[in-house]
Amino acid sequence: MKIFTSMQGNKGVKFLQSTIFLIFIMGECLLAQGQDSIRSYELDPLVITGTRINRQKSEIPASISVISRQQIESSREINILPVLANRVPGLFVNKRNMVGYGVGPNSGGNISIRGVSGTPNTQVLMLIDGQPQFMGIFGHPIADAYTSSDIERVEVIRGPGSILYGSNALGGAINLITRQPKEGLNLYGKAAYGSYNTGIYTGSVGYQVDKFGVFGSFNREKTDGFRDDGDDEFRNTTGYLKLDYQVSKNINFSLDGNIADASYHDPGPVEGNAPADSAREYTRRRTAFSVENRYDKVEGALKFFYNNGDHAFSDGFRSNDFNYGLTFYQNLKLLKNNVITLGVDAKKFGGEPTNMNTPPGIPNGFDVEYRINETDLYALIQQNVGGNLSIDAGYRFVNNSLYGSAHVPAFGLAYQISGNTGLKASASKGFRSPAIVDLYLFPVANEELEPEDLWNYELSWNQTSSDGKFDVELTGFYIDGKNMIQAVVVTAPPPMKINTGEFQNKGIELSTDYKISESLGLLMNYTYLSTSKELLYAPDHELNLQGMYRWKPLTFMADFKYVNGLNTFIGENETTSENYVLLDLKINWQTMSWLNLFVDLNNIFDTSYQIDRGYPLPGFNVIAGLEFRYY
Repeated sequence: MKIFTSMQGNKGVKFLQSTIFLIFIMGECLLAQGQDSIRSYELDPLVITGTRINRQKSEIPASISVISRQQIESSREINILPVLANRVPGLFVNKRNMVGYGVGPNSGGNISIRGVSGTPNTQVLMLIDGQPQFMGIFGHPIADAYTSSDIERVEVIRGPGSILYGSNALGGAINLITRQPKEGLNLYGKAAYGSYNTGIYTGSVGYQVDKFGVFGSFNREKTDGFRDDGDDEFRNTTGYLKLDYQVSKNINFSLDGNIADASYHDPGPVEGNAPADSAREYTRRRTAFSVENRYDKVEGALKFFYNNGDHAFSDGFRSNDFNYGLTFYQNLKLLKNNVITLGVDAKKFGGEPTNMNTPPGIPNGFDVEYRINETDLYALIQQNVGGNLSIDAGYRFVNNSLYGSAHVPAFGLAYQISGNTGLKASASKGFRSPAIVDLYLFPVANEELEPEDLWNYELSWNQTSSDGKFDVELTGFYIDGKNMIQAVVVTAPPPMKINTGEFQNKGIELSTDYKISESLGLLMNYTYLSTSKELLYAPDHELNLQGMYRWKPLTFMADFKYVNGLNTFIGENETTSENYVLLDLKINWQTMSWLNLFVDLNNIFDTSYQIDRGYPLPGFNVIAGLEFRYY
């Protein structure tokens, strides 16, 4: 039986109720300090996403959020995007269902960082081990291909990542770093079932001996959906395999790949007529091979990647697409306190779209295979001065087979005032090459389009307590965007896409990490965003608060979210917005060292809300299951 009810009462009361509930949980936790450690906090982790070389986060001028494997596991999310949405300030993801996102019009999975996004999302770049991942025709990532079981950690650049990763990192970059096999045999399994016939099943195995390691996983998620007025069923099956071989202490080989096979149904907006048949089936495949070298004076990697997919919609749309290339970079440590990074990226992307139901005589660009080549050269200089000051500067030259060249500079510095206090400042450019859909498909296409670009300016302050238990980071940013691709009427209908859009986004991001005791921890992030234009997936205010407490053998985790000023629809004469409060509670019971039972209570106050107008989100729902580990 489907469960979907709407709680009555105003939002202020809901906000007060949920806040009191969360404070109560935290108060109870404070009475019981001194238990076993809930997790290990890493306040200044080593990261690679900001510079292509392992550096302390505090030394990198860019704003970077790091999600650890432990945080990924504690979330129990099968997809990585919900994990990021709760833990990365300034990042917002739209969703539609209990699990899964779907593809095509009216689907979820759009990612926005600091208000920079798109429909579909082509302005935030997804990467796997530093290799770009996007659909070759439409230029957007496929959200259902990114499974948590395969990821060791996530590093998110909040702001342009184009200096390192090129096109599509206009507003930011999300680097998914895959898992490495661990010593000996490691087994993991999870099975969960809950509201709306939702099932989640995952298993993984890892093995490493001497120089050889292997890791593999299998995942299955499904739901019948919660909508009574339309079909919103979702199914997804994914698999992943990685082989790793340490040739010597200086050379490492790795080969990995994954596949995702999914089906999604669009129920249509509640105030409209649901499509008679809205099934969309899609398969994504990825493989990559890399050689890494590590010497005293030189280290880097050569990586080859291949990504392709097939899409089939019930309205007659079909496509096959590809995105492949190589990444090569070397970090030269030839001078004292200095690193020079030289790199080259080469990729080819494209595909062939068809539509069996397109009326004749309408120009649409279908039934043609398109290919675009893009080759980039880049150089970065990192200089440490006096042990406290880090100065970074870089430049990327882009050569595109259609529009020619683009130039991408970036500058920044990080100054450690004391052992516990740091300041950062940076200015960086981001760009996005036009996708094939912009250039060739549908009557609005324009082959003369130029890249979109923006400048991001930011200043941040970081403070860590002397005992390392508390960390706070405050960042202010200003984004100036131009040449945005928009469909407008130039002389007479129909409209055409041209480089005409401009915008300015500014805001503040605040994040804290507080280890209150060995058994209790708090995480909080808040974002204030002001935009010069009305945007989707860009709330004015967003607060995420997470409390975690372990009272052996039980572990409690509460997630609180407050969203204000979220646009759900933007039209010529009408804009609608939404405010909402959500509270989730996860309870674990460690019955044995290898077996854990859990229950997840989601949307406890049964909040009725929408992210996209006409598409309500699930009310109160429950997921329960078990997981086991052997290592």
